[in-house]
Amino acid sequence: MNWALSRVGLTVALGFGLVVGSQAEEAITLPPIHIERTLTLQPNEPLANLLTRHGVSASQAHQLMQPLSKKVNLRRLRPGQEVILSYQEDGAGAIERIESLALFTKNDSIATVAPATQGYQVSVAKRPLTQRQAVAVGHIEGSLYHAAKRAHLPAALVPAFANLFAWELDFTRDIHPGDVFKVVYEEVLDENGDFLRTGNIIAAELHARGKRRTAFRVTDARGQADYYDEAGQPKKKLLLRTPLEFTRISSHYNLNRKHPISGYTRAHKGTDFAAPTGTPVKASGSGIIEKIQWWGGYGRYIRIKHTNKYKTAYAHLHKFARGLKPGSRVRQGQVIGYVGTTGGSTGPHLHYEVLVHGKQVNALRAKLPAGNPLPKAKRPAFEQMVASLKAKWDAAEVQLAQK
Repeated sequence: MNWALSRVGLTVALGFGLVVGSQAEEAITLPPIHIERTLTLQPNEPLANLLTRHGVSASQAHQLMQPLSKKVNLRRLRPGQEVILSYQEDGAGAIERIESLALFTKNDSIATVAPATQGYQVSVAKRPLTQRQAVAVGHIEGSLYHAAKRAHLPAALVPAFANLFAWELDFTRDIHPGDVFKVVYEEVLDENGDFLRTGNIIAAELHARGKRRTAFRVTDARGQADYYDEAGQPKKKLLLRTPLEFTRISSHYNLNRKHPISGYTRAHKGTDFAAPTGTPVKASGSGIIEKIQWWGGYGRYIRIKHTNKYKTAYAHLHKFARGLKPGSRVRQGQVIGYVGTTGGSTGPHLHYEVLVHGKQVNALRAKLPAGNPLPKAKRPAFEQMVASLKAKWDAAEVQLAQK
């Protein structure tokens, strides 16, 4: 029986014969219709507007949002946010009773508003998410971004991949056609087993400048993760090789043609990186700002003390990042300024110096101190993990070669 017919007045005959016309008829009372809808927040749309746009009365929306706002910052909801609304319809197709309102939060929880003895109450629970591993293998012919796209590596993971090797390579000049990359990364699945988003990079390999480099993710008992090469040596070092923001560079960098971003020169006291005005400049390492000022021919200038032995300097900046001053602590990778052409500069570029005991050294080739290697007690499990992950991308590479 089609319950939808209830809206046009369904009747049935009783007894063994057909009852028609004025004979006795009995109308069937149908159960309420339960509906669940997924609503999507539009740009600049408050949650209340989303609800009323889909038939929730203003008073109902207020009753739902009042308890929800105590658990979720509704002002931080972004366009595309999905809201699951469950309700009963009356005979005219209007919302008669709200059964629940649910939305997913950024910390992978689900907040649900449901009727209580008085009004509505909110419950928050962790989403039952699962993970699976995916593999991407590719050959670089143009830019790393283009190669990643061909290999179906999500674009959001390209900067994370590059950052794994940022202590060893300068991505503005050390990547060449024919270089190979391999990645094993997480895919996060929702409660229905559908793809939700990408997770962390589990392992990565990059063949560049005639050398194979690897990175494997290791998580400690506190949930803190670090990356090590397959020999158990830490990837993270005191200073990055290149202080320019990778995402800004690689979005334009093309190995098949000359481009201003790929240009650099070795000055007698540092390295000059040509880049468009406004390109973000990162702190090569964590430390304390010693100078942040206009300094003669250097123009806008920043110098950071990392240890008693190592310092770095950044010159000709267009402007400084907000909130920085002498004595400010900065972390490795933090944006401290933007490329410019201030001071004695003939064009937009970053003049970068690494100082060892106060003397400039070759920033691109200086041997930099690293952290502690992986403890010996963790090595057997680590080696098993490395072998398993390498087997995955080796199999993917064989499949790629057969296509």
